[in-house]
Amino acid sequence: MDEDYNAESVATFNRHAARYAEKYFDLPQYLPHYERLADALPPGGGRCLDLACGPGNVAAHLRQRHPQAEIWGVDGAPNMLAQAQARVPGLHTLRADCRDLSALAPPFDGAAFFFGLSYFDDADAQRVLAGLHRLLRPQAPLLLATLTGDPAASGFTNTSSGDRVCTIYRRPADVSARLAEAGFAVEELSEMPSPPNASVETLDIVLFARRL
Repeated sequence: MDEDYNAESVATFNRHAARYAEKYFDLPQYLPHYERLADALPPGGGRCLDLACGPGNVAAHLRQRHPQAEIWGVDGAPNMLAQAQARVPGLHTLRADCRDLSALAPPFDGAAFFFGLSYFDDADAQRVLAGLHRLLRPQAPLLLATLTGDPAASGFTNTSSGDRVCTIYRRPADVSARLAEAGFAVEELSEMPSPPNASVETLDIVLFARRL
């Protein structure tokens, strides 16, 4: 795959960050999963990472549950980080490619990676997961959500605005296997339909795992 495939997707999300936030920030169907991550953090919340944070969906819930936690939002799109900062008081932000998390120092007490995996091919997905493994302390929780579907359907699609996004589809079992290869133990996998307002109807999965 072209080495700039992800950069084009990030640029699309950056251009439409405000519209994306308006459409997807409030998704109540994911609240039980946010709660499970919040429950698994140490007293006070510790140090948390929201990777590919977008407008800060997960970080906002963690802030509500753990007002004193040190929460980091990382995204490649500066306009998404601006949306997250507006919604999450005291959020630390870092503009970075999820494939290179070297600017962050371990350990983190927990992390979320919500739908970012859907925009990385297999080789890059392993790089991202390896970076998460490096950052998390042993037994720290990881909450991961991603699209699923026929891998043959992966590739660029045009948005309603004429921009392009490269989406990678995987089977649920393959996502679990990749987490295991990266040093995570999956404790629960939940399937759910995409949000009613999603542009494309998909089957989504949410996994709760721990770093070994």
